[in-house]
Amino acid sequence: MKVSYNKLFTKLKENEIRQTDFFNSVKIGGTTIKKLRNNDSVTTNTICRICDYFNCMPDEIMEFIPDSDYEDKRKQKEEVQSQIASLQAKLKQK
Repeated sequence: MKVSYNKLFTKLKENEIRQTDFFNSVKIGGTTIKKLRNNDSVTTNTICRICDYFNCMPDEIMEFIPDSDYEDKRKQKEEVQSQIASLQAKLKQK
């Protein structure tokens, strides 16, 4: 699964907030700025500071993008869970 922070940068543009001013206000360092621009992992503390600034929830500044095989993995998981439930039911019968 990947993360995209495009919503954050769109929010900054929509509110006419310069990135430099924003990052200085939120006290985000250069390395973290680079991570946000490259859609890399950042700490939950950073996410919380950004959300506090905008008074918003994380889904308003970021989104999760599932891997290409996400649906296949989800189906496999459901099949295994079904098999487990079936086996547990058989154990209860004995």
